Amino acid sequence: MPSSLPIPPGSALPAPWGLFEPLLLVTFAAHLLVMNAALGGSLIAFLTPGPGRGAATSLGGRLPTAVAVTVNLGVPPLLFASVLYGQYLYTAAILSAVAWMSFFLVVMAAYAFLYYAQPRLSAPGSGVFLVPPVLLLLLASLVMVNASTLAIRPGAWDGWFGHETGTFFNFGDPTFFPRWLHFLVASLAVGGLFLALIHRRAAGRGDAEAGARMRLGLWWFTRATMVQLADGLVFLFTLPAAARGLFLGGSLPHTALLALAAGLGLAALFQGLRGAPGRAALFVVATVLGMVTVRELVRQALLAPEFSPASLAVLPQYGPLAMFLASLAGVAGVTVWILGVWRRPAGRG
Repeated sequence: MPSSLPIPPGSALPAPWGLFEPLLLVTFAAHLLVMNAALGGSLIAFLTPGPGRGAATSLGGRLPTAVAVTVNLGVPPLLFASVLYGQYLYTAAILSAVAWMSFFLVVMAAYAFLYYAQPRLSAPGSGVFLVPPVLLLLLASLVMVNASTLAIRPGAWDGWFGHETGTFFNFGDPTFFPRWLHFLVASLAVGGLFLALIHRRAAGRGDAEAGARMRLGLWWFTRATMVQLADGLVFLFTLPAAARGLFLGGSLPHTALLALAAGLGLAALFQGLRGAPGRAALFVVATVLGMVTVRELVRQALLAPEFSPASLAVLPQYGPLAMFLASLAGVAGVTVWILGVWRRPAGRG
């Protein structure tokens, strides 16, 4: 259903859209992985009972860093999405202006609370320190899901007329809560895998405590992944028929890609059940890349035929683009080095 609100025309691109699309997918996948580790790790640390507080402590020391990295990794996909889908993304932000503008304050507050809780998680009853950051991160996830659904469903924009002050939440969208649940369960899976990876090396050296923590992480990963496979089907069947049909035999490439992504998820689950977090992580990365591509195809299907990024005009500006790509490669290299340095103490612990 089209919106009675006007949709602004898209802006000309400085390079063909096929160059920006892979960059959007790869950077968004990286953002999702760290974001899921931050949210899922916070939830697991909060939900871990008294005898397992050591696992919560080992997670807690890394959660503020994970939130900081999440924020930084969120900038590139936001920029690429703005280039390709800016008229939809910015409209969604304006319709939910209060929540959208509060989002950054919410994440900053969650980071501060996690930083405060970090040295206190080993004490009995310390889970109470995680209540504020967990609630704030859950609120932030709802804000992002709201913006995501509004950006791909122009037919819902008329709901703004009852919320002219910028407080519009798209709760009436049938995909809203299945999408949020899908994200929430994924965060528990990745958070559990994150915990297992933290203690993998020490467990391999025979450290019994590290082995118990690794097994706890794999328990969260495998159980959440099982639920994820089920709620993914629920999410699929809440999509509009035109988009859903593409992945259920209506288009061979769409169906094959969804099947491949699901198969990679099953392979990750199998490795988790075998107690191999390293191999499971490789399959998780591949799964997230596949699912991010599926998500992008869903967005394009929902915006068609009124809009396609391939239809945007191109006004070449290859000089600035080359400088950007060189800077991106340099920053990526430095980031990999920093993460390697950051992981070394955990590898020896």
